[in-house]
Amino acid sequence: MQSGESGAANRISLFGGFRIESETAGPLWLTGKRGPAIIAYLARCPGMAATRERLADLLWGDSDSEHSRNSLRQTLSVLRRDLSRVDMDLIHSRRELIGLSPDAVRVDVEEFESGLSARSAQELETALALYTGPFLDGLYLGINTFDDWVASERERLLSRALESFEKLARLVDVETGLVLADRILAMEPTREESYRLKMELLLAGGQRERALRTYETCRSVLKREFGVDASAETRALWQSLLSVADTASNQPANGVPAGQRPERPSISVADFVNLTGKRGDDFFAKGLVHDVTTALSEVADYVVLSGLPPLEKAGDEPKTSGSPRARYTLSGSIQRSGDELRVNVQLVDAAGGHNVWAQKFDGHSENALEFQDRIAQSVVLAVILELQLTNWKVRDKSPPGAPEVRRLVNEALMKYFEMTRDSLLMGVELSEKALSIGPDNARAKRTLSIAISMSVAFGALPGTQEHIERALQLGQASVRAVPDDEIARCILSFALEGAGRIEEAIVECRHAISLNPSYPSGHGDIAELYALRGQVSEALHEAKEAIRLGTHDVIDFWRHNSMVVALFADGNDRRALEVARKVVRTKPGFVRGALYWAAAASATGNNEEASRAIHHCLSQLPHLNLSNVCPGFLPRYVKDYHHSRLLEMLSRAGLPSS
Repeated sequence: MQSGESGAANRISLFGGFRIESETAGPLWLTGKRGPAIIAYLARCPGMAATRERLADLLWGDSDSEHSRNSLRQTLSVLRRDLSRVDMDLIHSRRELIGLSPDAVRVDVEEFESGLSARSAQELETALALYTGPFLDGLYLGINTFDDWVASERERLLSRALESFEKLARLVDVETGLVLADRILAMEPTREESYRLKMELLLAGGQRERALRTYETCRSVLKREFGVDASAETRALWQSLLSVADTASNQPANGVPAGQRPERPSISVADFVNLTGKRGDDFFAKGLVHDVTTALSEVADYVVLSGLPPLEKAGDEPKTSGSPRARYTLSGSIQRSGDELRVNVQLVDAAGGHNVWAQKFDGHSENALEFQDRIAQSVVLAVILELQLTNWKVRDKSPPGAPEVRRLVNEALMKYFEMTRDSLLMGVELSEKALSIGPDNARAKRTLSIAISMSVAFGALPGTQEHIERALQLGQASVRAVPDDEIARCILSFALEGAGRIEEAIVECRHAISLNPSYPSGHGDIAELYALRGQVSEALHEAKEAIRLGTHDVIDFWRHNSMVVALFADGNDRRALEVARKVVRTKPGFVRGALYWAAAASATGNNEEASRAIHHCLSQLPHLNLSNVCPGFLPRYVKDYHHSRLLEMLSRAGLPSS
């Protein structure tokens, strides 16, 4: 029986602190802090077990192997004695493994995470009730490896809780949703998405003036904490508030019922038109709409409306009176030639009536279900990516290529945007497959270039000359193929930065911005390049512009890191430390950001925090040292003074010399 099933009555609570309760004796107090730390760590390990070596390193990493193992034996002995007082048979050892008995205990964090996949408001509310406070709140050992693990888990679980509270706020009535929105903002007062949620709920409840005041609060917080204005998305919502009359404010702007206003745009999926003349293909059309709707509904960024009549042409309003209005409409048609089927799909901006994206899919009727699955997967990937580009006001000018190349490139980009070492390597693999099918495809070359460059930046690939040259050659080839592609220009710029060619990288970024001044990546990338060159005011201006244009998307952390690089060069170490903390909270696996966190903490005299930051870096990339960190892993400041100071602060923080 697994943890969380009804037979396990002993309970371990990790939210809001550490608590352990016996099914017979109630709460149990354990001796010291390391006993609870061992139970907490094992409760989160796969199979609830870990090696003796791992536990010794985690809790006594500053001692030699013999002393740490002896300390572990003593702590386990005390822990077993404490548990035996209430007849709790929980700790088991088998050779080198120490573990908990999964069938004897329930863990609140495990129940919380498994419950977040619930679709109903009641089930989601039950899961969120388990989040009673930060993970292991108050359990601090002063041991870098353990405390870093706790900090990373704490941030990850907080992020999941915030996202799920926002999801719940859209599933319940307006009044309850507003209570949840206030709770979210109490947990994370700088979360701009939560201010938008509250504004939308207030508008849905007819409280336009309060929604306007919430916008002013949001602006004030962002200005004070980050020195930036509200994002374009938040300002657009504010503008809509100004234009909505009080008498009409009970009706949401997009027709979604009160309490369910989407923070992101909504998509309506119209019935696909059967042009084959065969009634049997009606079932295929209906199944296809169902599969596409289901796949899109699993994407949290959009609200999906289905069951609308087919559109006769792009931009037409649905014929059914009172049909809900959505920002985007997905429609399609089916054609047949013998056993061959062709499905045409298009995504239309309902407000402007223009096509955002369109694609045709060819398959065989005898493999209808497999064909449906392939189309649904491709549509979801394409819609997510195309709407991201639309949000950035970017139109992809590179030819997509054959359907299989397009699918693989889209999958690679989705893995790229996850921004973890594992996902980036998968992005490289998928891009390589796409390029093997379409060796002349500029989009595949462009995607492989950025996947390699970012894999090097995250430490997933070593920064060898081979990888740097490959990314550079692919970037140059994609620019030659489509010279007016701002995406390709930025990707080439990033490859040039990786090669240490800062001036050439700046030229490419400027070209990208001249092609599209609204492209946030152009501003964000040139911000870091200006910072490396020591042009602090220009770098900060560009970073703030990128943050404003990017509306807190998946690579927002990179733009904030550009601010850190500039602030550190300027000697504004306290501000650099504040922003670096945000970068690491947002993306713990981004070691480049954590190195600046360490340097800024060291420069401000926060020596313990600096040491923790270095341990955080080395736990992920143990090979880093002062000889290979910069240049090598970090791009080098152009000015020797800035470069020397960075290395000095990293040395003080504890980065090994070799």
